[in-house]
Amino acid sequence: MISNYFIFFVPVLISLAITPFVIRYAKQIGAIDLPNERKVHKGPIPRLGGVAIYISFFVSFALAIYLDPKINNLNGLGHQNAIILVASLTLVLLLGIWDDIHPLTPGRKFLGQIIAASIVYFAGFRITAITHPLGPSLLSLDWFAYPLTILWIVGITNAFNLIDGLDGLASGVAFIVSVTIFAIALIKEDSTTAMMALLLAGSLLGFLRYNFKGAKIFLGDSGSLFIGFSLAILSMQSSTKGSTAFSILVPVLALGLPIMDTVLSMIRRFIKSVLPQTQKPSSLMGKFSTMFHPDKGHIHHQLVGMGFSHRKAVLVLYSVSCLFGVGAFAVTFANSFASSLIVIAIAIASFVGVSQLRYREMAILRNGLFLPMYEWPIMQNRFFLSFLDLGFIVVSYLLALQLAFKGASPFASERLFFISLSLVAGTQMMVLYFSGIYQSMVRQLGLGDVLKLVKGVAVTVAMTFLILVLVPAQKALVDATFVMLDFFILLTLVVGARGSFRILDYFSRKDNKSGCRRVLIYGADANGLLLLHRFLNDDALRFCPAGFLDDNPGLEGKRLDGYPIFGGHWKVERLVKTRGIEEIIIASDHVQPEVFNRLHRICRDLGIVLRRSQVQLEVCDLSTAVHPSGAVPAIPSIQEQLTFSTK
Repeated sequence: MISNYFIFFVPVLISLAITPFVIRYAKQIGAIDLPNERKVHKGPIPRLGGVAIYISFFVSFALAIYLDPKINNLNGLGHQNAIILVASLTLVLLLGIWDDIHPLTPGRKFLGQIIAASIVYFAGFRITAITHPLGPSLLSLDWFAYPLTILWIVGITNAFNLIDGLDGLASGVAFIVSVTIFAIALIKEDSTTAMMALLLAGSLLGFLRYNFKGAKIFLGDSGSLFIGFSLAILSMQSSTKGSTAFSILVPVLALGLPIMDTVLSMIRRFIKSVLPQTQKPSSLMGKFSTMFHPDKGHIHHQLVGMGFSHRKAVLVLYSVSCLFGVGAFAVTFANSFASSLIVIAIAIASFVGVSQLRYREMAILRNGLFLPMYEWPIMQNRFFLSFLDLGFIVVSYLLALQLAFKGASPFASERLFFISLSLVAGTQMMVLYFSGIYQSMVRQLGLGDVLKLVKGVAVTVAMTFLILVLVPAQKALVDATFVMLDFFILLTLVVGARGSFRILDYFSRKDNKSGCRRVLIYGADANGLLLLHRFLNDDALRFCPAGFLDDNPGLEGKRLDGYPIFGGHWKVERLVKTRGIEEIIIASDHVQPEVFNRLHRICRDLGIVLRRSQVQLEVCDLSTAVHPSGAVPAIPSIQEQLTFSTK
């Protein structure tokens, strides 16, 4: 076999030599990428980068075949299928060139990609099995192989198109993925796939010299579609050589960054289309179509928006792609248990990383996505709530059984188990219903309602325990651990479901107000808490509380309803500078005159507003009101009205 060094450096040199000619040719035919609101470059840049990569890849490939005829059979496919594969890659390149010169509609591009992917499928490159969900083996796809193969190829092809947003990003990530596939294929003794991956890596590295920050040429659709299509095929080939179920995850991990960016973009766009605060399509199809609308919210855009330079953002994403590649390499050779740990670690790291990108629409607790469903009439329907509680009872019973008896069944037969489940579920549902918990309002759950829920669940579990004691066939469940676990799990589910609105509403109110004035509330007491809730719940009051001031030194550093208590009035000047405070509102009724005077002087010097909030009771004497019959009521009545004012 010819040397891997030769296979790598030949396409590097060819790419370095030919790219300047492609740059001049792109300018001559008008294949120019002009800046717009979605792009980060400032001036016109030539595209058609895919032409340089295509030429260097296939010239090097032809030279390798000439020097070593043993590799002219692509994994046993034969000359005819090999020619079909080359034709499909050429078709994808031509599709991209056409789009670079005369932009195509998304529908036509998808159709062209599907045709090319179908050609590849019938040439023998296909996904034939996936991980079995119930065991360590592989599950044959049969006639599902075609749609899944098309989905994989078209998906990866467009994933590289989507991440091509910064100089050198898509080509650099493709280089890392190519090296990863080369290493895995080489260890698996798949020499042809390894050689092709190395040829592509060399072509990309030479092109990267002109495509990194300060790019002289872009990949364009010709480049992003070609490398995405090529890597989709190579990754399928490398995965089919594995004998374990986890080998099917190798291409997913190797291509982790473009896959994650694509999936994240689709989910993010769909969630944004259904948020209550945004203009959204009315039909369900319209909402789904928004997943494919381009925007400026990809991972690389988000990093730049967070203050990263273009170069630093690209290097960060290179590092992420390398970590995915290391994970793919590790999974290839690890046993099932170690592979599971690797996949779990990568999943956790990805979740933490995405959470740091500060996507507003992905912050489920803060974006108010689920709040409208609490307005549905069914959420106040007793039958629906009782059906929900029945599910909680079953889940609580099963979890408590599993934990208390450590997975071993205390029943002699399945029949006794189902009798026990029916008995417990029926008893607990009956007691819950008569406990009065269905009279509480889900949207206005208060402390009194929570205490009632605790009492209701406690009585429910106690009654269940009593019945289990009295029924001889169920004495196996007379276990203190089981009863306590059942109580705490059921209480958590019942209270959590009913308190979910208040939790979501709290975070949504705290984060959703825009164009409001940041204020400090003076007085961390009952009046201050009342004022805080009024600000959060009344959209007409354009105030965003930043926290509390209070001169009691014992309160400094603590929190009131989740908001910090910064300390006394002497902290105002620092807080105005660091927190952007625009107003201070006094809520406390017990402000010493000297403290008020100091606050007034500080606010005047800093140029911020000082207000006093008061809760007033207006008494309306209705003793002179006239009854519809004309008679004056014999007994005067008093009506108290709570009003709010800021002065």
